[in-house]
Amino acid sequence: MLGLLAPRAGAQDTGPVQVVDEVVVRGPEKTKPGTVQAYSRIDAGDTLTPEELTRVERRLVATGLFQEVRVSTEPTGPDHVRLILEVEDKASWVVAPTFALSAANVGGGVLYAENNLWGRSKKFAAAAQVSTAESGLFAGYLDPNLFGLPQLRLSLEGQLRSDRVDEYQPGAGQEDPEVVRSTRINSAAVAGELGVMLFERVRAAAKYRLMSVDAKSPSPDEEVTEEAFSTGPSQRDTSLRLMVGVDTRQNLHAVMEGLNIEASYEVSSPGVGSEFTYRRFGLLYRQGLRLVGEHNLVLRGEAIAGMDLPFHQELTMGGNSLRGFLHRQFRGDTRLSFTAEYHFPLFTVRSLSFRGVGFTDTGLMLWRDIPEDGQLRDANGRVVRGFLPDAQEGLKGATLAQGVGAGLRLYLRNVILPLVGVDVAYGVNSGEFRFYLVAGVNPS
Repeated sequence: MLGLLAPRAGAQDTGPVQVVDEVVVRGPEKTKPGTVQAYSRIDAGDTLTPEELTRVERRLVATGLFQEVRVSTEPTGPDHVRLILEVEDKASWVVAPTFALSAANVGGGVLYAENNLWGRSKKFAAAAQVSTAESGLFAGYLDPNLFGLPQLRLSLEGQLRSDRVDEYQPGAGQEDPEVVRSTRINSAAVAGELGVMLFERVRAAAKYRLMSVDAKSPSPDEEVTEEAFSTGPSQRDTSLRLMVGVDTRQNLHAVMEGLNIEASYEVSSPGVGSEFTYRRFGLLYRQGLRLVGEHNLVLRGEAIAGMDLPFHQELTMGGNSLRGFLHRQFRGDTRLSFTAEYHFPLFTVRSLSFRGVGFTDTGLMLWRDIPEDGQLRDANGRVVRGFLPDAQEGLKGATLAQGVGAGLRLYLRNVILPLVGVDVAYGVNSGEFRFYLVAGVNPS
């Protein structure tokens, strides 16, 4: 058991401030000693207190690189010490199947992930997925320790996707929601994000995305066959997203602690190289509270408002984002959502941990503004969103939905990914039970 989760005697006692003469790293087979020390944020000449020892240990555990961490000191003279960082690496790479099972979305694929590239905590993932709703290829690179500085973060990603976008009859009370239009959207995208963390809590980032998108004619088998998005040559959708917030979260094995509040603004316009013109504002709240031992309360709230969103950028909820309802059942340009999850330990078999979860998901979705003719056009006159005939704007057309349920999570201490998540949810509006299974990580 880590000292972090079962504090060593005296770990919180007050004591004299000591000066670090040397930092020694022991134990890692792959992780570079310089990477371990960089995450500790302690160097020779720094001062050290018992409280800081605990913070160092938490920082190392929160990297996700190590299955065991121990931080200690050895005296080297009056009020001078040697800082000892003892760590045991996790298995840093995995090739694993992925599987998703929920109403309106069934499929799977394969994932390769490396969590500690070159022993410097760089991360790379590549995945292929085929499902009834969304299929494609994904690759991503993350450097959370750019230039050896944990304060700087760089991510690059690319994907090829083919989505079957189903639109349903409005309302959350349907036992078996009816698809009224089905459209195939194909896209290719690349993106890069640069972020900076100040004072271990204030984060700012800028993300630039370039996408090519085109739509196929709606399925003739459904009720509505008018286009939701103009067919023809593919269109270029580029955007710039700016984000700033406070983030003190740490994932300590299966327990998440800390607070994250962030505001974001995304713009797509000819000024950033796009053929579209839209904006999106967001406010996100996430918090993890450790209650008793390994018990964990995780809260998440979000408010997003879009202006002139094209069909492929529209907000959705349902499925894993609103359990108890179909995958992407609800659509709009404004969304409010709140989720509360209570995670608790069940039992552990060697390094395999079984944890239970109870949850409630609540969401409000609406369109604030629908053109009089039901068609949103870009500057060139192409339809970028054709609304369904019975679509209504404002609160009279809003959908308020809630799901409650319980589930099971499996974690393996010495690998980098959670293994399996299983949820059973009851849709309060519809009175229907729905089942969700996720194995591995969803590439999207």
